[in-house]
Amino acid sequence: MGEALGRFALASAATAVAIGLLGAVVAWATGHGVSSGVTGAYYIVGCALFLVGMFPTGGFSMIRGTITRRRPTGAAKEPIFLIGLVLIGLGVVVDLTRPF
Repeated sequence: MGEALGRFALASAATAVAIGLLGAVVAWATGHGVSSGVTGAYYIVGCALFLVGMFPTGGFSMIRGTITRRRPTGAAKEPIFLIGLVLIGLGVVVDLTRPF
């Protein structure tokens, strides 16, 4: 359990730093506020990761009319949707505090 939490924390931190830097560079290049750029990047990428992470785990089948569970796709089977939730949470924090 400890190794998995450490790996999750490392992946979340690395993703947050990379996305934050990308958002800051884009905001700076376009002349917008850095906080707005970082917040927007966290929201967009966080929502995308959440949706991509949730999609392969199941859903409503239009053919059968039932909710089905499918085998998760991907080699590592990492909980990508949790990283998405962390990014959305960081976006909210940056949006409320406006540190930059």
